[in-house]
Amino acid sequence: MSELLKLKGISKEFPGVKALQNVDLELNRGEVLALLGENGAGKSTLLKIISGVYLPDAGEIYVDGEKKNFKIPADAAAEGIGIIYQELSYYDELTVAENIFVGKLPKANRIKVDWKEMNRRAKEILARLNVQIDPRALVKTLSTAEKQLVEIAKALASDTKILIMDEPTSALNDAEVKSLIEQTRKLAGEGIGVIFISHRLEELFAVADRIQIMRDGKRIDSFSMKDATPEKLVQLMVGREIKDMYPKGEIKKGDVVLEVKHLKNKTLKDISFSVRAGEILGVFGLMGAGRTEMCKAIFGASKLQEGEILMHGKPVKIHSVEDAKKAKIAYLPNDRKKEGLILSQSVKENFASAVIDRYTKGKGFIVDKKRVDRNADKWIKKLNVSTPSGDTVVETLSGGNQQKVVVGKWLETSPDVIILNEPTRGIDVGAKVEIYKLIEELCQEGMAVVMVSSEQAEVLSLTDRAIVLCEGRLTGELCCDDYTQERLMEYAIGGGA
Repeated sequence: MSELLKLKGISKEFPGVKALQNVDLELNRGEVLALLGENGAGKSTLLKIISGVYLPDAGEIYVDGEKKNFKIPADAAAEGIGIIYQELSYYDELTVAENIFVGKLPKANRIKVDWKEMNRRAKEILARLNVQIDPRALVKTLSTAEKQLVEIAKALASDTKILIMDEPTSALNDAEVKSLIEQTRKLAGEGIGVIFISHRLEELFAVADRIQIMRDGKRIDSFSMKDATPEKLVQLMVGREIKDMYPKGEIKKGDVVLEVKHLKNKTLKDISFSVRAGEILGVFGLMGAGRTEMCKAIFGASKLQEGEILMHGKPVKIHSVEDAKKAKIAYLPNDRKKEGLILSQSVKENFASAVIDRYTKGKGFIVDKKRVDRNADKWIKKLNVSTPSGDTVVETLSGGNQQKVVVGKWLETSPDVIILNEPTRGIDVGAKVEIYKLIEELCQEGMAVVMVSSEQAEVLSLTDRAIVLCEGRLTGELCCDDYTQERLMEYAIGGGA
């Protein structure tokens, strides 16, 4: 393979943070290079330098052996570098073809768009990916996996020869992940060099030819995936051996805390279950199964048409989030950036945001800043949040530390039950283990936990029982003795109905 991209001695420093320190990277034509590291290891900064978003403080970039100086993203794009971010940048109200060619619509003349040519070329690119999507369909009608493929098609429309994929599978189910990996390997077979980022180790073994490990802004090692083992990757990534990936001990279960009976709305079709104090109830299902809708309905963020919710055996009326908080129910959303945090505010302001009335005085308009500071210090210490201070803007934290802030924000409400919707999505192995340990501690304190996860390993290894949803219906319930991946998937595709 010929060398396509080479980085030499790349360094980048932000105020108080050495994001990258003398980092090298090589990518060959037709190769899939996995880039692995904890949140905060410098991966995102490196990708932004490759794609022209950031200028390096030091170092050199070579494409096809020629030294390049990317001042803006357009410079990198002109050299055939395309990037797909974890947060997809599509336009719901435009067609698939319009999304693929946004900013570069083919013209019949200087003014008029050649719609026929645009749809024809979009169809060709989609066929190259072996994707059966109508170029004239509105993007809002597509599944998450299809939207991800449209993002890849958008990159290919620019004659991309280097494709960077940042957590492309974070919102996909197992079947969709398998399909995306197949498409990625197909692109590599056409000579495109791919940099693939994922925290899911099993995906890296399936897709990558070689792997580069980063830690604390430095390149730690790079080697063939043939020489890799999960244990070796984790140890190099976190700088220590993780012995107990899923720290689950025996915890005495108490009385039923939360019980829901016959929940129904436009998505949910007669959902009933219960969870006891000290218990972790897993919730599994494929994309569109109704897991998030169920969580939001219980938490008062989505309307119910029928059904009953009981706390400690007593019916509670939940028509809003405030009702849920009063009933001692907390909810950690699956999209922390859009629904869990106020990104432009500080860590301490986010910790206090769910119970801000506790920190006001007078007529409720003046915030007691000293109490807010003390509260933030408490949660930073208890949850081991890596942040310069409580005044730090939460958007600047790594994904794992952002997730801890969301957890602390809702624990501040003193809940009896906490619903965790994909609590480890998009965070690294080390941060995952910390979240797992925290969940275990909550159970030891007598809290009831409902945990939604798309990762079968989490459900099988961490929960005491699991319910499985398919198309808004509860199709199965499994106890530890019955746990297998095959049974989870059987129920997830409706086989248990």
